This record gives sequence, C-alpha cells and structure tokens, in this order.
Amino acid sequence: MKSIFKKIFFIITIFIFAISLILTVAGAVLFYNASKTDLTLKQGYNPIKIYDDNNNLITTDSIYYNYTSIYDVSDYIKNAFIAVEDRDFYNHNGFSVKRIFKAMINNIANKNFTQGASTITQQYIKNVYLTNEKTISRKINEIALAIELEKRYTKDQILEAYLNSILFGGNIYGIDMACRYYFNKSPKDIGISEACYLAGMIQAPNYYNAYKNLAEADIRKNVVLKCMLEEGYISDVEYLQQKDISLKSLLADKSITVNQNYLASYLDYIYDIADTSYDICEIYTYLDTDIQKELYKIINNSYGLFNDDNLNCAIVVLDNNTYGVKALVGNRNTNQKVINYAYDVKLQPGSTIKPILDYAPAIEYFSYSPATIIVDELYYYHDGMQIHNYDHQYLGPITLRKALSDSRNVPAVKLFNEVGYERAFEFAKKIGIDSSEIYESDAIGGAKNGYSLLDLANAYQAFANLGYYKKASGIKSLHYFSHTINNDEKPKLQMKPTTAWLINNMLHDVFKGSSYDLADTYLMAKTGQTNYDAATLEKYNIPYGATKDSLLVAYTKDITIAVWVGYNYITSENYLDRYKKNIPRNIMRILMTKFSEPGGYYDEIEGITKSYITIYDNTCYLAQDNGYYEYFITGTEPLSYPNFQESI
Repeated sequence: MKSIFKKIFFIITIFIFAISLILTVAGAVLFYNASKTDLTLKQGYNPIKIYDDNNNLITTDSIYYNYTSIYDVSDYIKNAFIAVEDRDFYNHNGFSVKRIFKAMINNIANKNFTQGASTITQQYIKNVYLTNEKTISRKINEIALAIELEKRYTKDQILEAYLNSILFGGNIYGIDMACRYYFNKSPKDIGISEACYLAGMIQAPNYYNAYKNLAEADIRKNVVLKCMLEEGYISDVEYLQQKDISLKSLLADKSITVNQNYLASYLDYIYDIADTSYDICEIYTYLDTDIQKELYKIINNSYGLFNDDNLNCAIVVLDNNTYGVKALVGNRNTNQKVINYAYDVKLQPGSTIKPILDYAPAIEYFSYSPATIIVDELYYYHDGMQIHNYDHQYLGPITLRKALSDSRNVPAVKLFNEVGYERAFEFAKKIGIDSSEIYESDAIGGAKNGYSLLDLANAYQAFANLGYYKKASGIKSLHYFSHTINNDEKPKLQMKPTTAWLINNMLHDVFKGSSYDLADTYLMAKTGQTNYDAATLEKYNIPYGATKDSLLVAYTKDITIAVWVGYNYITSENYLDRYKKNIPRNIMRILMTKFSEPGGYYDEIEGITKSYITIYDNTCYLAQDNGYYEYFITGTEPLSYPNFQESI
C-alpha cells in the first residue's frame, strides 16, 4: 500500500514541477518580450468602426474624447481612483502580491467586492495593449508589461494615461469628457462626491450611469467615499457631509457641447447598448441613413413644425421585418449630449397603452370582437375616484371598435378590470411592457414608472407581425477582437395571430378618412396624451386640462414609428395646446409618406370570420339589410337574425 502512495506522490510531484517549469519558462518569455515591446503611452481607446444597414462605414471614432494633463485633474479625482482601485499605487512596481491578498480579505470581510486585484498600471495595460480575454498567459503578459511600463515612466505619467483611457459609459472616454458629461465641469473643478462617483462607476459604467440608475450610483459613490476616508484622503467631517449628498443635486442637465451631426443620437444609443465587456472593433447596425437624416431635419425644424424652441421631441423608427432600429432621435438639442428621450426616459404612455393592456388581452383571453358591446357610463376606480373621458361625456352602449378608435377611458378601465391586473400585465410583459408596480390607472396610461418610447414601439411591432415579438435593437452584429455576436435570435409568437389581426383592423380606423391617413398604404395608429395633476396646475398657474405629453405610435406592415412631444421641465407656459398636441401626427405623416411601402393590407387569416351584422338591443346579430361587415374569432360570430317582433 505504501508503495502505491509513494508512486502517486511521485507522479503528483512531477506534474506540479512540470507545470511550474512551463509557467516559469512562459513567464520568462513574456517578460523578455515585454522588455522589447513598444510601450509608448497612448490616448487609450480603440476606434470602433460602425456600419449602417447597407454595410457602409459611417464612423470610426468616439466624438466624446479629449486628452487632459494630470496637472489639470483635481486631487480628489486622483485620490478617489487610488483609494478604490489601487491603494499601493505609489509603492508597487506595477504588480502587487500584497494587493491580491489584501483585496481578497477586504472583499470577503466587507461582502461588497469593492477592491480588485489588478493595479492601476495593469488596468491601463489591459485597456490599451491587451484584450479582456481571461487566460493565465494573458494575465502573466499583463503583469510583465505593467512591470516594464513602471520602469519607463513616472507614476504621474501612468496615472495620467490611465485616467485618459477609461470608459465612463456609452462612448464617453477619458476623465475630461466624463467630468463634462456628468457634471458640466472641467476635471480640475470636480469635488469630493463627484470624484467618488467617477472612480466608482468604472467597475460597471453603464450600470452605474447616474442618469439611468441613480440609486445604485449613489450607493457606489458612498462606497468609494468610505475608501477615501480609510486611506486618510478626507476627514470624518468631510465623509459625513458628503455621504448624504445625492448625485441628483450634482448632475448636469446639459453637457458636452460638441459638433454633432445627424448620427449623434443614434450613435449614443448604439454605444449604450453595446456590450463593452470585451474590446469591440466593429459594429454593424440597422441604421437607415436616409430616415436618420429625415429625423434630423424634423427636429431641427426644417418643416417648421415647432413653434417653440423649448418644445422637445423624440422619434423611433423600427423595421418590422428585421426588428431593427432603423433610425432614432432622442432630443432636439443637437449641439449637446443630453438625456435621450427615445430610450433613456420612462414616459407615461397615455392612451397608447390601451391596445396593449386592455383590448388585446380581452380579445386574447375572452375572444371578444370589435362588435362586442361595452357600456360607456359613469364609472369609478376601486378607490372611489371617478373616471372621466376626454370629452367628459358618456356614450352608453358602444362597440369595442368605437371605444378604441375614440379612445374612451371608461371602457378601457372596464376591460382592464375584467381581464384582471395580473393577467393583463402578464400579456403585456410578453411583448416587452413590464412594471414592478401595478395600479388601476395603468389601464389608461397613468403608469407610475412608465415605459420608453422604444419599448412602446417594439410592443406595437408584435401587432404588426401578427403576434411575433423580438426585442428591437439597433445592432445587427458585434465584432470583437476575439469573437463575434450576431443578433440572430428568432422572434417568438407571444399572442394569438387572430388577436393581433383584430387589433390591427381596429387601429386602422383611428386615422381612416382623415388628413393623416395614407392614400395607398394600410395605416394603423394610436395616439396618447398625458395631463398635469391638479397640484401642478395650481402651482404653475397652468390652464385646467392642459396637456403635458403627446405621443403617437403608428405602423404599417413594414415599419413602426413612435413619436413623443413634450417639455423637459414645468413652467406656466410649458404645456401643449391644440396645435402642439398634433405635432406627432404631422411627423408621422411626413415619415410614412416618404418611407412606408405601398399596400401592406392584411388578408383575412385562419381563425378570422367576416360576417354581415347589425346591433340590436345591445346584442350583435346577423343582418339581412342595413347592416355592416365585422370580423370575429371563428366560432364566436353571430348565428341568428334579430326577432324584431319580440320587442313589440
């Protein structure tokens, strides 16, 4: 038995020795190669080639970059980064064994994993010279190059290069642009809390973007603040003062004045959704440059639609065949990088939510038809609040077709309650409309958290595609140095095709016969508006019933368009009058006339029956004359004629 153990021990020893020898030799080679490597300090980001839908190269560079000297950077920034990223920065030679063990112990003890094992020098090497590939050889190479870099440059030179190489979310590279984007300040004017935020966010820049995820950004800011206190960079008094400061009070409303062109809004969106966990070299998009240029003309008022320079607008255009984002603008501020209302901001949807939460679920689960009768009458929420229609009138018994095309509130809430909150949102979630909080007022667009304009357009796309849904994206494929990711997920059938078909048929009525209808293309649409609450009306002396936002989602068989018009902030003059409320309709008409394909009619599909009917005594019957044609889920169509004699 002893001889067996001796043999096993001998084999293990030889194996360990062989592995050690291989690693030693490999390390020696890598260290030798490092000594011969050109380690000129670089500006720190790899230009990304971006292509449109026709594979034409549209850009090769970030438009938000400016190299800045270490002498123009606030001490708070330098200290914050050192405190959270590399506390021994000024003592090690590029690599720190002590840091590895100390980081492990602190992360386990604090259960927050705030400290990483890589030094600042290693991070710079990885950012500029290597990829994010997770292999032993790459890590050894990183260490070798970091040690070599420390031999050639001072700590301040390395720190300067590092600060200029970091990604701060989207396509914001380098400390200078980060300071201007988030705080509209130069790096030398940044304060303690601002520095802590910038140092903390690089761990996950898009996640900790304070414009999008303020609560988590505040938490992360305070983690770095604690690190600064522990390292003696700030006092106890400063820590307590800064701890309660929210980034919301520090963030800039507008920032980074740059020479943007028609692509800027779309590129911001692409950079925000691209996976930056690896080094990207090329991005192929669904961008239609002709449509994007048209959106740029619209928001720059080439058509004279906007009679107020403060009035804002966002537009999304989707390709229903590819589920690609063909074009997008998120703000009328074209000379500044600002909040993008197309996908960053959660908007109250107004009546655009009604087909999604009320009518489609009722058709899906109860096989209701456009001819189903519902009573538009005095009605209350469960908390006792009266529900009003836009005209403050009640029409009595009406069909679902009439209720939806006329956007009546009472029928919408009734359907929502009949289907049930949970089941209505279960349906909506399958087409990308989700909410963590559910209220009865959601039925008519009074959502507490709201939805992005892009998500609303994407949900309507499921109707256009007869029930098939896929999350819309502007990215066709991402090409990294090590691999490629294609947007090749197949769309899923998320509702009955008959449900989508009937919704399309009813939404075709919204603009049918109006000046917004299309002459040779089958158009479906839904408008929506939101109003100011009573307290806001009184506070700002805004007229009663004034409109806050105007939205529209319109689609044909081939494209879906969503438009929002509103104001960034509230004043006594910032509300939508009758003309401004109609701007989304005029934008839709311009775009659909130019870019929608002729035709696009939906033929009757299996499961749909067309019947000649009449409504008598609030019941649907077959008609012999003086009737009209309506569509039904097969098996639910009326089978008898009214007996007029029985009512006499």
